[in-house]
Amino acid sequence: MRKTRLTAGLLAFSLLLAAGAIAGSSNKGTLKVDDTVTVAGKQLPAGTYQVEWTGSGSSVEVSISGSKGAVVNVPARLLQLKKAGAENGYSTNTDQAGNKELTGIFFGGKKYQLSIGEASAATIAPSDKTQGSN
Repeated sequence: MRKTRLTAGLLAFSLLLAAGAIAGSSNKGTLKVDDTVTVAGKQLPAGTYQVEWTGSGSSVEVSISGSKGAVVNVPARLLQLKKAGAENGYSTNTDQAGNKELTGIFFGGKKYQLSIGEASAATIAPSDKTQGSN
């Protein structure tokens, strides 16, 4: 009886640990920007950044960090896609001054993308976007 409880306890612990590892890795990605982009009023120079988001449903909080730690936190929408994207990338809108505002991040092999800023409140047609690759 004692051996059965111990085995059941270890099995339950293993399942919880595996579920946590799977759930934790799904809310992370990499963003590689080719040019300086603006996110929530903060400029991100060209480079590679880690993206992590928290929240449930379609409204999430995105944290973008570089090699020196957190850079910017911004609200976003997690949009479900019908088909997984072919590669990592991002989208921007250019303002009248020529500044590029980050509007979206998409991930290769995933059926979702992040919509950031004003783009998260409205749907932008693909032809209205400038896209880069991660």
